[in-house]
Amino acid sequence: MAHYPFSSRPDLLVLTCTHVLSGGDIKLVCHHFDDNSWEFLCGCEHTAEDAIVLTVGELCETDPSLHLLSDLPVGSCAQRQSRSHAWTRGRIEGENFYPAAETRMS
Repeated sequence: MAHYPFSSRPDLLVLTCTHVLSGGDIKLVCHHFDDNSWEFLCGCEHTAEDAIVLTVGELCETDPSLHLLSDLPVGSCAQRQSRSHAWTRGRIEGENFYPAAETRMS
């Protein structure tokens, strides 16, 4: 399977929640799983009704700063406390890590 940064695939479907789309200054957690799927969640408790699937292009229109994560390696995560905070990157425990991108983790 090829692994692409999402910036080159604006039609890529991603999972998010209603809280992220509300436009508030919330905590955000991003995961890029080893099956090449992405999720952008607020870190709060969720119900099935909170889940939304949309394209990454649509999501980046609501928050252009998400483009900073387009090169997040497979098997990695990133989080920030608010839109005014920097992203902190790390690896997802139990997920395969795409080693070609490891140098971008620092």
